Amino acid sequence: MSLAEQLAEMGFEKNQIDSAINVGQAANMEQAIDWITTHENEIASGTAASSEPVLNLSSNASAAVTTTEAQAEANSLKCDECGKLLKDADAATAHAMKTNHSSFSECTETIKPLTAEEKEEMKKKIQERIVARRKEQQVADEKKAIEMEKKRIVEGKTLSEIKQKREEEEMKKIAEANRREKIETQLAKQRAIEQIEADKRARREKAAAEKSGGIVEDIPPAKPQQVAAPQPTRQYDECNLQVRLSDGSTIRHIFKATDRFEKVSEWINQTQKSHPFMILQNYPKKEFIESDNHKSLNELGKYKMKFSFFLILPYFFLYVLGLVPSGSLMVKALTHFQT
Repeated sequence: MSLAEQLAEMGFEKNQIDSAINVGQAANMEQAIDWITTHENEIASGTAASSEPVLNLSSNASAAVTTTEAQAEANSLKCDECGKLLKDADAATAHAMKTNHSSFSECTETIKPLTAEEKEEMKKKIQERIVARRKEQQVADEKKAIEMEKKRIVEGKTLSEIKQKREEEEMKKIAEANRREKIETQLAKQRAIEQIEADKRARREKAAAEKSGGIVEDIPPAKPQQVAAPQPTRQYDECNLQVRLSDGSTIRHIFKATDRFEKVSEWINQTQKSHPFMILQNYPKKEFIESDNHKSLNELGKYKMKFSFFLILPYFFLYVLGLVPSGSLMVKALTHFQT
């Protein structure tokens, strides 16, 4: 809001505002108020703006204006709609622009100039109004800032929850696949054991029949049950590692499966350039000790936890789970370091 708009909102008339800004060269509110209260008489006798509206005067006032004698007798203008006394046409113009009143009459009443005490009192009231206005604006700004911060927190929390939910769903899928693989392996093993037992029974029955001297028919071996061959374990040569930093951004790098885990630690340290850190997996829970830094990513990938990890600062002890064939790390800064 410009200085002119602020003065108009506080109730100053247009000629006062123009005089304070253009003649008094006021740069702020206090300078403008000082100029208006100090040069009240000079402002009242100033030239009217070219864009001032036409004032409708009553018939008796119009007749009086045409004569020099009438002009001498008229000391002020009076608004016919609200009865306010105005010093001159400039004041009437400003009043008309502010109130939309359009009917004015000349009046013989004289508007007494403000005394020094009245000017000081007026200045004091205006300054109090300025202080109150600033306080209101400050409260409004603080309230707006709080609302914006709340909105930012809610939006950030929603985004974080979406990412966390997506990671949890991915980890559940991996856990379910591992569970099914384990069940299939157990079933295949059980079927193999049952087949071996069936072959043993057939051989025992055949031996018992031969010993008793009876006719022994060749007992065909039990038809082996088809055992689903476990799918061959795929060998990965690379590890596609993604790290989500504490500010929400992500970094990605491709390592060789034979790289030692300490190389991952060095890469994260060079990229993040923050506090010391450690790494752990959230689902399922598991931690690695410092000696795992000397293991290759391929060895660490044998833990069947291959996709999602949480990187937590501080400390250079790297607690990592299943990085091969790919891994996803999340960085979270800590304010207190472990010792």
